[in-house]
Amino acid sequence: MLEKRTQGTAEEETVSAHYALLLGIKAPWRVQSARLDLLASKVEIAVEWDETAQVCCPECALECPRHDRARRSGRGGTDVMQFQTIIRARVPRSRCAEHGVLTVRAPWAEPALALHLAL
Repeated sequence: MLEKRTQGTAEEETVSAHYALLLGIKAPWRVQSARLDLLASKVEIAVEWDETAQVCCPECALECPRHDRARRSGRGGTDVMQFQTIIRARVPRSRCAEHGVLTVRAPWAEPALALHLAL
């Protein structure tokens, strides 16, 4: 199988930065790794949240305590440069006094990005 894993070297950091730009991922998120399978035309991207960063309620945008992180999940269906792109992340959940426990917004799951990627 022709597969390329990225994690750690300068080239791998460049690949991670490339996918971060394509998917709109920026602090407090970061691309941890990318696994590219050229034969299957698929890339799996692991994204992580900076555990020291504060969270905001997705409803009111007020800073609030982090409740926990959702279980690691994969979101597929996003195609980047004709590659099926699977993003795996544990998305933090906020605990808002007014709105309760909610999952924070992930930049790769925003409707504007989906429209941009489809164009």
